[in-house]
Amino acid sequence: MSDAGIPSVARGPLAALADLRARPDRQQQKRSWPIPGADELFRSLYTGFEVGSGTSLAVCSAVNGEGKSTMCTGLAVAIAQDLPDRRVVIVETDLWRPVLAKDFGLAPAPGLADCLLDRQPLASTLRATELDNLSLLVAGSMVPSPQRLLRSARMADVMHTLRSTYDVVIVDTAAVMVHSEVALIARMVEEVVFVVRTGVTPARELDAALGRLRDANVKGIVLNDVRSSVPRVLRRLARL
Repeated sequence: MSDAGIPSVARGPLAALADLRARPDRQQQKRSWPIPGADELFRSLYTGFEVGSGTSLAVCSAVNGEGKSTMCTGLAVAIAQDLPDRRVVIVETDLWRPVLAKDFGLAPAPGLADCLLDRQPLASTLRATELDNLSLLVAGSMVPSPQRLLRSARMADVMHTLRSTYDVVIVDTAAVMVHSEVALIARMVEEVVFVVRTGVTPARELDAALGRLRDANVKGIVLNDVRSSVPRVLRRLARL
């Protein structure tokens, strides 16, 4: 599948977010990022992709290390800050390489895997943050066969419940070319944004990855040139 006709949104390096420092005043912290232009970066992205109007969105990449986790967190925090009347949740579906709990300083479980195994009800696996309208659903306990959980009817039920409960659902997926389950998850949401690390992702891999998502609604492509990392100020937004 070619990427022809899919809008490409190129923005500055997300590496700048790694230099964020927390502000002592919580309300001021909610209003803007403490480095020039970072708030406008994610604001322009969610506006361009029309995410803030209420939707479910999967952020995908062809291979690991493209910056999709940073993109998920940045979009979610920006929307939650700018639109306090919208309920926002980040859902981590990469059960093979989970990073959300560690990056936010949270216990790794319970989370999505525990919910899919029926060990925990969905409500008890959602984590609150200091932004009243932002929640997290981390990957949860490590399991021997994540693919079975993600392909289960229970996964579809969880996504349906989240879409019914939250105004904006942002899903952090595994790499498309590594795990075929991503294509299934992409069909459980309304839109897909694809993150490409400039100079790293071969055009052949990108084309193949987009081909796997041919039945999903790929909204656009974001160009990035750094590895994924969640800045410290975002980690401090989360609490148990």
